[in-house]
Amino acid sequence: MGRNANGEGSIIKDKRGFWRGAVSLPSNDGKYKKKYVYGKTRKEVADKMNELINQLRTNTYIEPCKVTLYEWLCTWLDTYCKNEVRMTTYINYETYIHKHIKEGIGGYRLCDLNTILIQQYYNEKSKNGRLDGKGGLSPKTLKNIHDMLHRALEKAVHLEMIPKNPSAHITLPKRQKPNIRYYTAEEQKQLQEAIKGEKLEMAVLMLLYTGLRQGELLGLPWSNVHINHNGNSYIIITQALVRTRNPDTNAPLRTLLLITPPKTQHSIRTIPLLPKIAERLEEYRRIQAEYLAENHLPDIGLVFTATNGKEYDPRDFQRDFNNLLKRHNIREIGVHGLRHSFATRSLQNGMSVKTLSTILGHNSCAFTMDVYCHIDQDIAAAELNCLNGLLE
Repeated sequence: MGRNANGEGSIIKDKRGFWRGAVSLPSNDGKYKKKYVYGKTRKEVADKMNELINQLRTNTYIEPCKVTLYEWLCTWLDTYCKNEVRMTTYINYETYIHKHIKEGIGGYRLCDLNTILIQQYYNEKSKNGRLDGKGGLSPKTLKNIHDMLHRALEKAVHLEMIPKNPSAHITLPKRQKPNIRYYTAEEQKQLQEAIKGEKLEMAVLMLLYTGLRQGELLGLPWSNVHINHNGNSYIIITQALVRTRNPDTNAPLRTLLLITPPKTQHSIRTIPLLPKIAERLEEYRRIQAEYLAENHLPDIGLVFTATNGKEYDPRDFQRDFNNLLKRHNIREIGVHGLRHSFATRSLQNGMSVKTLSTILGHNSCAFTMDVYCHIDQDIAAAELNCLNGLLE
């Protein structure tokens, strides 16, 4: 065995020819335990020991965590997320953890994770990550997974389970800007003419003149509708109706309808109603009350309900809307396209970006303009035409 060099502490050479060093670490019970480091040369071991001793002196040493990433994510989800995130977010996190990460990098110990490992995992998921085997995950889904993983690892850093967050410098695929579909002014007039007398008439008018998201419309309670004949009428958005995966895997139904808080804090907002929309809405309320009473159906307090008086399933609403468009030979743009149509008309008619951003429930004016930059370009082109006279 090799003898210890002065100042190097306990370093020996074992029978296999490898060098081993030991440093005494304090434990929670006040006693000391040995921490061993290994290397092919005495210098390599000495350098590792010196680094370890320096971490102990500066109080930056963290005991390598033996918990796997999957184990930590399960603990983090149950301990820190259950009462902090929306139910739909919690269910999405469950899917990411159990269906994606568990069989991917979930088996690695937290202390063995590094940026390259996570980057390679994301790269593979972008090519072959779909659960149905039909290609890679979308940039949006990958970003959602990354945001969740980053939060969980940041908590591990805070709890001193790992020294730093290995997901901090990841490069994610760029999200392609979606193709915004909306109705032109002429198409909107055609739609408004076609829906007269239809079951969805009031719902479509609300979407066209408030810019609500579908879930916000279907989750809107009458208690949040304020109609004032002598002043301003308005609605308050505090919840949404969504269909999401059933967290109970043993239940017969795989999905559930849930009333949840809106997407973000900015989504909780007050939206003014045009006087004509307020009048139509008040008449619609009277007709709905008569219908429920005549058919002996309970009043669940929502503005828009299915024919059986229960919640209007978003899937059924989308289907009914598409069928309406087909019957009247109107271009299909999806229910969300009505929200885009509202934003487009608003900008075209002079509404400020700040006001529109507030009504839509966006988190910033910059995001609003990024989504609807095509309108800004159209307006700029039209206003620039005023300079034509100077060329004559």
